[in-house]
Amino acid sequence: MSEFVLAKVEIEETAATIAADRGFIGVAVDAMKAARTEIERQIRRDRFFLTTLEPYEHREGCGRVVTRMCEASKTVGVGPMATVAGVIAQEAIEAMVEEGLTHGWVDNGGDVAMILEKPALLEVFSEPCSRTAFALELEPSDRIVGVCSSSGKLGHSISLGNSDVALAVADTAVLADALATAIGNRIQDTTSLRTCFDPFRNVSGFIGGLAMIEGCASVHGRLPRLVEVEHNPDRLTVHSRMSSPRYIGDNSAREEVPP
Repeated sequence: MSEFVLAKVEIEETAATIAADRGFIGVAVDAMKAARTEIERQIRRDRFFLTTLEPYEHREGCGRVVTRMCEASKTVGVGPMATVAGVIAQEAIEAMVEEGLTHGWVDNGGDVAMILEKPALLEVFSEPCSRTAFALELEPSDRIVGVCSSSGKLGHSISLGNSDVALAVADTAVLADALATAIGNRIQDTTSLRTCFDPFRNVSGFIGGLAMIEGCASVHGRLPRLVEVEHNPDRLTVHSRMSSPRYIGDNSAREEVPP
């Protein structure tokens, strides 16, 4: 067995942490590059694919990656690019599993695809200046699971809501990414927490969800147990061109925030 590593990878706009035995890292990187190539080709064909916030009807000739994006986003009523981070993570983890991976994950800027042989903690990042955070206590699984998040207050992705965080667990990271965006879009204030999951309760493959705003939270489905952890900025996957002390919550950021 080769050494288990955490490999930080940046490919244009994509910033990912790949956790796996060293021998699988190249497989994941190749899969990420191939997924990006297909997505970029589709954008050159039709710029609307990049900009629409509504479901996009894929046509004959679209590749597998674009088709997956379109199908997942149509299921919950968002644009296909809402799934871009999730689909790249999903393609990478599937490629490694095909080569024999049984334990590892791909964290694509907070959208994670994983397969676990042993329990793991996944921090849910929502308050950069807090010394503590909470995490999902994930159980071992012999199948791939996706955990993705959206926020109306953090990050560069588009959200039509005001959530601190909207998180979805699903049987693929593609679907989890679409769901996180769709749930987050529905959160405008604390009263939204009562209904934010309603349109998605019967979506096949949706395992569980979490929504937070202004210190209030709502959960749905079979969400893993939540536990308190110490916030560690070093664990975050942030693009070098987009990171800042205030965003990742390091010590200097805490000192800048007034009491």
